[in-house]
Amino acid sequence: MKKLLIFINCFILILPLFTNIASAADNKNAYNIEPPEYETEIALLVNVDTDTVVYSKNADKVTAPASLTKIVTALVVLEKGDALSTQITCQKEAVDSILGTGSSVAGLYAGEKTTLEMLLYCLFLPSANDAAAVFAYHYGNGNPQLFVDEMNAYVEKLGCKNTHFSNPHGLDDESDPGFSSDRQSRTSANDMYIISKHALQNETIRKISSKYGKTMPKTNKSDVRYLYNTNPLLNEYSYYHFSGAKIVGLKTGTTDKAGACLITSATKNGYTYIAIAMKGVSNYYLDGEARNTAFLTCRYMLRWAFNNMEMKVLADTDRILGEVSVEYGRSYDYVSLVPKESVKAVVLNEVNVDDLKVKYSESFPEQVKAPIEEGEEVGKAFLLYNDVVITEVTLVAGHTVKKNYIWAMFNWVLKLVKSPAFYVGLIILAVLLCIFFSTTKKQRKQKKRQKNTIHIVSDYSRLSK
Repeated sequence: MKKLLIFINCFILILPLFTNIASAADNKNAYNIEPPEYETEIALLVNVDTDTVVYSKNADKVTAPASLTKIVTALVVLEKGDALSTQITCQKEAVDSILGTGSSVAGLYAGEKTTLEMLLYCLFLPSANDAAAVFAYHYGNGNPQLFVDEMNAYVEKLGCKNTHFSNPHGLDDESDPGFSSDRQSRTSANDMYIISKHALQNETIRKISSKYGKTMPKTNKSDVRYLYNTNPLLNEYSYYHFSGAKIVGLKTGTTDKAGACLITSATKNGYTYIAIAMKGVSNYYLDGEARNTAFLTCRYMLRWAFNNMEMKVLADTDRILGEVSVEYGRSYDYVSLVPKESVKAVVLNEVNVDDLKVKYSESFPEQVKAPIEEGEEVGKAFLLYNDVVITEVTLVAGHTVKKNYIWAMFNWVLKLVKSPAFYVGLIILAVLLCIFFSTTKKQRKQKKRQKNTIHIVSDYSRLSK
């Protein structure tokens, strides 16, 4: 009997093991703005306050950044922490590196001394490539590639996936017809949004890139110079001027590979947008004049956003957005789902809260286990309007559901009885019992045989001992 109990205990210990073996057997959509016929090949409009993508066209397409590169050049320079009044000498190698390119310059001279702040004005307003080269040589300790390496590390840290810089100014590498070589700079509109949003958090960049005109004081090599911003949306006398909103820079750019480019930001009535247009042309004829489609596209997108979009509360914490079944719930076999916090988003004026649809994320559970507490996070979902993803929302339990332990135990036993492991266990138990009884029977026969055996003593002397 003792051995039988040992075998049964062993079976109970290994049964759970068999039970475990058996159980083991682009980018958010954008609103459909009707684009004008002069639209650029790449375009992106994002509400900065909520990261809501309002319009997106080829935003992940790899293209040349042109002078949009200089936003990162400025960010890396400012990260050094030098005062804006820091004196910088323009190295001859830096100035000479731009000679013959036919690109935009500020007319800097070898040996000319000016402040870091004035070089930033040169970088942003006339989009001076010589200023970018001076920064790269100065902060690269004579090796501009070291500075460019810092630029690439910087954007990688920001989370850019398709961006690489080969120089600090954005000039094309004509030897590479595509983007297969690291000799050619490359980026995408989505990456430039990440970069631009980060740049707009820098007060110096906001201030300098938003200035239309700036006087550059006399230096040891030059008389007074006048710098003008290449972003015409800032110029009240320009055909492209955007009125009624506060325009912030940010940067223009043009090369053969990049086409006409513009990144600009506008704020109005508490809303801020970043508009990005790339791969445009500068000779689109409109109203009898050659127009720059990058400037036109950004202005059009911003106007559309301010006229058609507004911030709305789409759901408060009491609004039930769905439900999910609960396993072994007491009194409830489901739990209602509500937003973790009030959901606000910039949406079309015409959007009605009652017209919104809820779409669960791919990882959203089909069932949750009791107990579950009120406010406990369940999963992520998306709010949609006309099949357009408006925003993401975190859903939590709207009420507490306790666990029915009796029902849970009954179901566990039921599942166990129906599982292959149970039958495997019964077979093993039967085998073990057969072995046990067979062994016990054999041992009894041996003992009985020993009792009936007559022992003949031949050495009587041993008995006395």
